[in-house]
Amino acid sequence: SSGINAEYGGSDCFGGTSNQPLHTNDYTNIKISHVEGIKDHFLSVSWDDGHSGIVPISETGAYGNGYKRTPSSRYYDLSLRKNAVQTFWDTPTNEVIKRFEYSDVADDSDKLKEFLAHFMQYGLAFLFNTPQEPDDLLKILYNLKITPYWDNMFGILSKVSFQRDPTNQAFNNQRLAAHTDMPYYTQTPSAYFFHCVANELDGGESFWSDTFSAVKHIRDTEPDKYDLLTTILVPFRQYPKEWHMAGRYPTVELMGDDIYRVRDCCFVIDTYQFLRDYDAETRERWWQAYRTLRLLMEDPARTVQQKLGAGDLVLIDNWRVQHGRNAFSVGGAGGRRAMEVAYIEWSHVQNRLLKME
Repeated sequence: SSGINAEYGGSDCFGGTSNQPLHTNDYTNIKISHVEGIKDHFLSVSWDDGHSGIVPISETGAYGNGYKRTPSSRYYDLSLRKNAVQTFWDTPTNEVIKRFEYSDVADDSDKLKEFLAHFMQYGLAFLFNTPQEPDDLLKILYNLKITPYWDNMFGILSKVSFQRDPTNQAFNNQRLAAHTDMPYYTQTPSAYFFHCVANELDGGESFWSDTFSAVKHIRDTEPDKYDLLTTILVPFRQYPKEWHMAGRYPTVELMGDDIYRVRDCCFVIDTYQFLRDYDAETRERWWQAYRTLRLLMEDPARTVQQKLGAGDLVLIDNWRVQHGRNAFSVGGAGGRRAMEVAYIEWSHVQNRLLKME
């Protein structure tokens, strides 16, 4: 029987606070003997072992214990990454680049949920007027109750600024091609928070492209290439001085028929291992399919481009939207470009969207 709060008389088989069964015995031989009627969101029933209880007949009864608000079906479907409720974009419309005021989102739970829903629908969401001192990104996430932080080899908080001898392409001043982060991880980071502390140098505009839109275009127009992108396992390897990580995954991962996740970082593809894994004909066919995807991702007409200012924050779906950066100058008097990066596991962002206060 389902969970019941005190208003409905309690339950001896279902935890009213955990929303889980209190016992895990095998009840496969028990049958319903009597249906007593409907009360609010529940159906009262009795079983042939003498036990009585209730069965939910609405979302409120099933998930709200009869007294808490339940999340909308739109929020639920977005949080499960269903393509039917996502909006794929190949041009940067005003809705795609909609900006949310940080104070509104921080002070109003419903506005925060709309911000997160926008992120899940478009793969991209912008906050402005956030705190802009070093290390403020973690404080922002804490204030928004979007935790715990996702730890990785770059640390919980990664600081991106120019380095003369970088261990990663992100730390130089050259153009950074569109990519998703850390494709060599077994579970790649999903919700990517990119926070601008300062951006005073010439150049350095950020840009973003929707891979799901590009993949759908390839699926619709060149299905043979789509099949290659969803089946050929691409080896990735990252090996700076301090660590060595590797993985082997398809470029496009599916959940049923839905496009679920894209792994694409052209500068960590392990080309030598790829040579060992596949024959020349397969490699040639895959590279042609991959080139088609890359041309779409680097097409300026399909790209959102902005030069972020201090206090701007972008939330990026790293399983869907690729990000990159234009080259920027260094050596000028007094200028700096300082960004901070943190990741949150998708399930924890989902929790913040679905949990109803």
